[in-house]
Amino acid sequence: MGRKTTGIKLVKRPGSSYWYAEGTLFKRRIRQSTGTASEEEATLVLNDIINHLKRKHVYGEEDAVVDFNTVAAKHLNESIKASIKEDARYIKEMAPYIGSLPMKEIYRGYDERNGPTPLERYIIDKAKTKVSARTINYGLVVLNIIGNKAVERWRGAGGKPLLPYWNRVPLIDREEAKSLGLKPKRAVGPISWEEQTVLFNELPDLNRDMCLFNVNTGCRRNEVCQLRWKWLVRRDDGLWYLEIPGDFVKNGLLRVVVLNDIAKSVIQRHMGDHPEFVFVYRGDPVKWMNGTAFKKARKRAAEKIASIRNVGIHNLKHTYGARLRAAGVPEEDRYFLTGHKGKLSMTTYYSAPELTKMLEYSNRVCKQDDNLILLKRRTG
Repeated sequence: MGRKTTGIKLVKRPGSSYWYAEGTLFKRRIRQSTGTASEEEATLVLNDIINHLKRKHVYGEEDAVVDFNTVAAKHLNESIKASIKEDARYIKEMAPYIGSLPMKEIYRGYDERNGPTPLERYIIDKAKTKVSARTINYGLVVLNIIGNKAVERWRGAGGKPLLPYWNRVPLIDREEAKSLGLKPKRAVGPISWEEQTVLFNELPDLNRDMCLFNVNTGCRRNEVCQLRWKWLVRRDDGLWYLEIPGDFVKNGLLRVVVLNDIAKSVIQRHMGDHPEFVFVYRGDPVKWMNGTAFKKARKRAAEKIASIRNVGIHNLKHTYGARLRAAGVPEEDRYFLTGHKGKLSMTTYYSAPELTKMLEYSNRVCKQDDNLILLKRRTG
């Protein structure tokens, strides 16, 4: 399906609601999302793309310079995520250091005179206040989200990406935290099949379903709590997946979550519970996965296996990734399945064969231990 316009056309890709601009103009190959499911809006974006290419080809126009203050304001004005006030606090802290800098000039490290870059200076000064590495990393995560949005979602003149690229800012690891005198981030690892069975057997039904979904998709806590029915895509061949908007994803980019057999069965159990949200308690979406019910269940489970006392919700996400690796899933495909940005574009995985392959990979974590048979029965 597509509509031609001067060598570039709007197309729909299998399984996606968005329109994409594809084609060649002035010997330049164009393949990019318009960022909208509306054909009318997509046509306007396509026209902007064509006009921009014409201006650049005929008049040699250069790309505009985009500074941090501009894109940070755009992020705050458009984001609908619950933690936007936290984002605003970190943006306010970073602004005196990098606010007026072009985004392409923001990076960590030291310059040619061995002086810290403005962003590195922010980190050094922040470390002197004796906060944790996690606190500083949150600000860096916000910066990366904004950079990713400027490349992948936001459009500037001519409908082209607001930024041509964004070099991800690395977070503070345990060794660097130690050198900065910071309290290091607690190491988070996977849980064993035995720990999973014992812990999940102590959880109430709703909490168990949410944790079971988490450990079979690698979704983050807020993604699970905010899960909406309108994000669910059901293919005719029985493959189900979710399209989670970037506003609800840590890196700010659209995330596709392929539902393996267990995750799919969890979703099916909750159909009809609420018209908008998947996981609800007394008519409202669940706000926390690690609330009182989870902590009490963990305490009971720890009486049987002591190591469970240190298990948190984030361990479940890491468990999914670790099991994919143990199952021999290639690294690039693990990036996709766990919601991390890899070398390949998201559109690479939108074809029917690729999604089917991702389902086969994800189902590998359902078939490696007899203990999971119990969990399958409980979600049936």
